[in-house]
Amino acid sequence: MTKAELIEAVMAEMSRVWGQEGLGGEKREYEWLLQIYGITEEEDVQWQLILQDDMDDLPEEDLEDGELMTFLADQPAVVTFLEAFLQKYREHSAVHPR
Repeated sequence: MTKAELIEAVMAEMSRVWGQEGLGGEKREYEWLLQIYGITEEEDVQWQLILQDDMDDLPEEDLEDGELMTFLADQPAVVTFLEAFLQKYREHSAVHPR
């Protein structure tokens, strides 16, 4: 899959799991995400940064982070991350209880 296809697939999985309200970033939500899907808060933040970069919407502070920008410029590394992230979401069918 291409980076664009992976982003679209992750967004679809997140909609399935989190519904219209989405992941709000609350501690209890991240605890549930880690327990059920094995996804850490750090992985979710990395996903958000990839998405923001794809939309050319990274905050100035992130644009100045050399390590982050090096990662985001490394397309094979980004694709590898997205593939693993998507796989974690696809391994389970649980929907976040609201």
